Amino acid sequence: MISLVLLYLSIYALSFFILVRLGGIYQSKKERIYVLEEPHINREEITVLIPFRNEEKRLDGLIQSINRLVKTPANFIFINDHSDDESVLKLKNGLKIRNYEILKLPVEMTGKKRALRYAAAKVTTEYTLTFDADVQFESNFFDKIEALSKADMYVLNAIMKSEKWYECFYEIDVLLVSAINTGVSGFARPIAASGANLLYRTAVFNRVDRIESHVHLSSGDDAYLLRDFRAAKCDVRLHTSRDFSVITETPKSINEFINQRMRWIGKTSNVKDTLSTRLIIFQTLFTLVFLVILVWTVMGKDWGLTLKLLGIKTSIDLFVFGIYFMKLGRAVVLLFVPIYELLFPIYTVVLMVLHFIYTPQWKGREIYTRE
Repeated sequence: MISLVLLYLSIYALSFFILVRLGGIYQSKKERIYVLEEPHINREEITVLIPFRNEEKRLDGLIQSINRLVKTPANFIFINDHSDDESVLKLKNGLKIRNYEILKLPVEMTGKKRALRYAAAKVTTEYTLTFDADVQFESNFFDKIEALSKADMYVLNAIMKSEKWYECFYEIDVLLVSAINTGVSGFARPIAASGANLLYRTAVFNRVDRIESHVHLSSGDDAYLLRDFRAAKCDVRLHTSRDFSVITETPKSINEFINQRMRWIGKTSNVKDTLSTRLIIFQTLFTLVFLVILVWTVMGKDWGLTLKLLGIKTSIDLFVFGIYFMKLGRAVVLLFVPIYELLFPIYTVVLMVLHFIYTPQWKGREIYTRE
């Protein structure tokens, strides 16, 4: 049994060291090139689209971020997805800039996907940048964006930041996936994107967008858009620098957390990206083997081996992923990784079961994530 544990841990450590740490080095080299090439993006050729629904309690950070900008993009377009709170009034009373407009989504249209396409018809700039309504960013954000050389799409970071200590647990799996996405991009290309901070050429979007293939699914606009750009062989780049990152809120409750994760799982499984699917299978196998070994040691009451398994795996994860956590300014979250390792088996099983029996919700609506 000890030999099996050592074999598993050795393969696990080597695999993720290559994938995350070595891949991260290759990605860093790419990112240095992305700011050296010419020509660069012009902030005055960027329109920001921000769909929202009942975000009255989450808009403060976004409004403050926009108001303190040193330089602004060409325009901000907010799209109201049938809010029944005071979101619109809050925007009108809070925003101090002039270059913005608020669109009302027609009654026959609902959801983030329709909201973005409805607003896209009004975009005349070379680039479109999508934000979520709860994001925050630095006052020089758009000055920094101008350091990027032109490409068809930039997948940029949306960093979750908790307000309460226990919300750090909600950040961990997001950071882990983001680190893996960075490593994979270093070797090949990004496999995940966040609509909370996604920059792309407007003309290319209008040409390659295939919303008709997924309009019946409520979630996953960012994942499908990344797929469409990739399928059209566009120049898709990932940049993980904090200079181009935004901050977004963590879920505020277990229920909100579960609904969010179920939405993400659903859209990932439906995009049908071969590379992503292989990595999911790879990760699933590691997870299942870990669970089997863990249960085996527990049932055999070999508590010493159980603790060694958990302790060594935790040490490996801290070593492999720690640098990425620190790069994004989330080193404090590393303190919660040992507890996360203890909860991980239960968390994984719960999500696996819920994927087949539970339909997640968002803003009072059911989210359909299956074909």
